[in-house]
Amino acid sequence: MRLSETRKACVTAMMRDAIFEAAGSVVERYGTRGLTMDRVATGVGLTAGSLYTYFNSKDELLRFLHDRLVEPFLDAIEAIAGERTSALRKLKSIFRTALDRAVQRRAVIRLLAAAECGDELRKNVRPRLLRVVAAIFEQGVESGEFRPHDASHAARMYLGGLSEMFELLTENAADDEVRRFGETLIDATVHGFSIRAKKRSVRCRPAKLETRD
Repeated sequence: MRLSETRKACVTAMMRDAIFEAAGSVVERYGTRGLTMDRVATGVGLTAGSLYTYFNSKDELLRFLHDRLVEPFLDAIEAIAGERTSALRKLKSIFRTALDRAVQRRAVIRLLAAAECGDELRKNVRPRLLRVVAAIFEQGVESGEFRPHDASHAARMYLGGLSEMFELLTENAADDEVRRFGETLIDATVHGFSIRAKKRSVRCRPAKLETRD
């Protein structure tokens, strides 16, 4: 009996979920250079031939891992940007979301970094993020939360900070160190580094990131 199209789609989605998890486990155990189709297939209880039913090549598998990691993150960032809250809270939420997801998927991030997916990020992901973050900085200026500035430049600097956060994670920095980096990033976004500027600021306390239980 042939499976219905709906059931086939469900089975395929479940297998792709399992393959995503297996690929991360392989990288954690064998390193980025140790990812092979055979090892991923073994991780999900398939033969290598069966794995090729889902992905024609390792490059196609890497593309799947990239999309599976990045697209949900972008959706989450856009959802944060659409919330009815302050610009500062949005920037803090973006960093917290990026950190939480990255910590959960360290192995996959290391793999994609080693696979040199940077060109794809620059072409498709970065412009989308820049638009979203720039709009948040514009909101902060319009509401009087931030002093007037070029929002597009501020967005580039903020995303540069996020990129460095991902670099720390690929270098296996401890979670506490990465969170401290986040506090510095947010504090610099709000106050800068000038002592005089900080004394003049009404919001003179460090802008600590909220942590989840």
